[in-house]
Amino acid sequence: QVDSLKPGSSPRPHFLTQPFDTSFKMDGDSISDMQRTEGLMQLQAFMQGQKITMKILRQCFDKCVDVPGDHLAQGEQQCIWNCTQRMFDSESFLLQRLTEAQKQKQRM
Repeated sequence: QVDSLKPGSSPRPHFLTQPFDTSFKMDGDSISDMQRTEGLMQLQAFMQGQKITMKILRQCFDKCVDVPGDHLAQGEQQCIWNCTQRMFDSESFLLQRLTEAQKQKQRM
């Protein structure tokens, strides 16, 4: 699910709007290996989400803007907005379907 945003703002998938857990410190031996691993996995997931977001934005920009200039025309802004919304919705739908398929496979 994509947060409701207006054209001109940066759309982000729902999983990128969740707060990043920084409840523990990474100061040597005071943190367990499991907590470190969890923190690194969170960071990796966040970075993967950022990569996906940038890929979608780049694809939509390339599709909607013929010649980059100092500013985007209203039509270009609207095109980028519509394109990113469709892509994020598709990405979310596919992720949900893959998750459901994995759950069904695990039940077998």
